[in-house]
Amino acid sequence: MSDPLREVTARTPDGRKLGAVVIGAPDAPALFFLHGTPGSRWLHPEPAVVADAGIRLVTYDRPGYGRSDRNPGRSLLDSGIDAAAIADALELERFSVVGVSGGGPHALGITAALGNRIRGFGVVSSPGPLDEVPDAWDALSDHMRPTAEMARREPARSVRAIERFMAPVVANPASSIPLGKQDPNRAVLNDPDVATMMIRQAEEGLRVGAGGMADDMITWWRPWGFALADLPPGAQVWHGAHDLRAAPDIDTYARELRGARVTRWADDGHFGVLAHWPEVLGAFA
Repeated sequence: MSDPLREVTARTPDGRKLGAVVIGAPDAPALFFLHGTPGSRWLHPEPAVVADAGIRLVTYDRPGYGRSDRNPGRSLLDSGIDAAAIADALELERFSVVGVSGGGPHALGITAALGNRIRGFGVVSSPGPLDEVPDAWDALSDHMRPTAEMARREPARSVRAIERFMAPVVANPASSIPLGKQDPNRAVLNDPDVATMMIRQAEEGLRVGAGGMADDMITWWRPWGFALADLPPGAQVWHGAHDLRAAPDIDTYARELRGARVTRWADDGHFGVLAHWPEVLGAFA
């Protein structure tokens, strides 16, 4: 019997290293799951949950996180290069992709870049494009808006500002997770196994600093390089009703993504995926 979880290293055409984890049977339909911001390849459900969903789950560190080399100045469309490199290493011709939180825009970038290699795609609790979400600039916090505006003029300077701001979180990665706080998903977050997984994935993601997180945020704030309406029809969109920070973004996804199948979890917040792994994974079986 094969190991239900194994680590994989892939190389991009320009020689960068990418660290990934693969869970599930080799002959099951493949689903790339993209972690949030910050995060790492260790954000995933138990292997038994993956097996029950009937998929082969692939999670990987985006550039600048964990075991993946940084790619300064990367764009959302560049995510297609990374996903293709991992898919080629696993001998996958076609696969699905879904991203949670900050991984959502990158999942859409992969879909836009790789076209017919993508079987299905979706986003969970994800920010939308500033150029398409109504009043998105005004909705940014007072400390975030100047950095986002700077990202369009001087992205490298914006990256440095984010890295400085994130220094306390790099020193204590667990502080990025609302364990024990009044979060709608606090029950699942406080489950010992889930809490251990969440802390591990945060610590691994920030082990090499906040560069990956900064690069992520720059990609959301700058033009995406594609319009939501240009993506293939049939996107899966999930959102926790108590996740107020992403509500306008989800409305935009529902409106602009052609034929989107939108699910709003009535009792969940930003971490709703932790309570709905079977639903999200099963949608791509």
